[in-house]
Amino acid sequence: MIERLGLPAVKPERTLWLVGETFEAFEAMAAAIEAIGERYSRSETLLSASYPALRARLARRFPECRVLPPPADHAFFVRLFLQHCNVRVAVFLEPKADPSAVLLTGLSRLAIATLAVTARGAGPLRSDRLLAAACEAFIEIAEAEPDIGREDGRCQRLSVQEAADLLGELLARDLKPLRQVARMRRGVGASLLALAGHPRWRRLTARRLQRYSTIAELRETLGTPNAILCLGNGPSSEDPILAEMSYDALFRVNHSWLKRGLFTGTDVVFTGGKTTMRALSRPIFGLQTRYAEERFAEIRTLSPSFNPARFFDANDMTAELRAFPWGTLRPTNGASMLAVAVALQPARLIVAGVDLFQHRDGSYPGDTVTPNAYSPGHNRDTELSFLLNLLSNYHGDLLIIGEVLRSEWERFRNDACLRQIDL
Repeated sequence: MIERLGLPAVKPERTLWLVGETFEAFEAMAAAIEAIGERYSRSETLLSASYPALRARLARRFPECRVLPPPADHAFFVRLFLQHCNVRVAVFLEPKADPSAVLLTGLSRLAIATLAVTARGAGPLRSDRLLAAACEAFIEIAEAEPDIGREDGRCQRLSVQEAADLLGELLARDLKPLRQVARMRRGVGASLLALAGHPRWRRLTARRLQRYSTIAELRETLGTPNAILCLGNGPSSEDPILAEMSYDALFRVNHSWLKRGLFTGTDVVFTGGKTTMRALSRPIFGLQTRYAEERFAEIRTLSPSFNPARFFDANDMTAELRAFPWGTLRPTNGASMLAVAVALQPARLIVAGVDLFQHRDGSYPGDTVTPNAYSPGHNRDTELSFLLNLLSNYHGDLLIIGEVLRSEWERFRNDACLRQIDL
């Protein structure tokens, strides 16, 4: 029963869930499973089948994947399973997968992408419920080149690599705003923000909820800092040389650093996570989405144990975040932090801990478990391009602690100088 609740030892960041009833159906997806595992080492692939013998065979065939029975067919248990496993994409493998209406409803309510996939030659989709569901896609894995890209009714034929690309895009998708739309209702947080923005109620709500709308407001609130220290969460955030640095404002990301006990006097923290919103009371919060604002307002405003909630949307502080072509990706909180710091244009900007998941000591200080890689939804090359172009718009004294970003910045500046000489 515990397995059917999906209880993991450690909750995965994101999970791709494949459900089927034949070994051949899973085998047809083997290359796609391998491609997703290589591309997103911080995500998990979960395989589910009803029969214990099939699950045992899958565990032997795919040792890198987690294998569990599907959840009990009840709305409560379905929701627990999907949330415990942090499922972001559900793939039902034809020809025999036939999810219940309860399961499909649970997936829809959590805005989890649902796909039906069949191997080449396995026959048409047989599940009436899948055919009637609002599936993201119906896919047939095509092996012959002439078949790739063809559509047969609602079913599109894709190569294994194209199927892996589609699954990767869906795995990277941010579900929070989609879930907000799916609920089709205004929550407490949305109502509080509406009151804070209303001329009649703004002064009253300002005692508990303060939203900064411009970079000038934020600069004044921070006391017009002359030097800002921006600390990402990479190993270089604990470089001993930082103890010698003086600064007027400290910017940090999330709150994993709290237990390390270094540089805890944060002035601004950049996050979207509710755990951080509850863990830190004093800092100003830098958020990225309206959903995060509503969540923050709901968590912080009505609780007397917290200091007044002060926050801003990073997109209001700088056009850099909005103008960059992110495509299906989105900026990390670290990128958001640096964008706001550059927009403030202090005389000195110190950057450390932005190691692009390439530091020789791993992903985070003292962490030997977390894969040294970006989470789905983020990409090193895209992030680096944004950061380098962003820093080129900073006009003060820039000091980068950490070999990874510093070497990339020096290479970027040298290339820019060579281009100027050629002109």
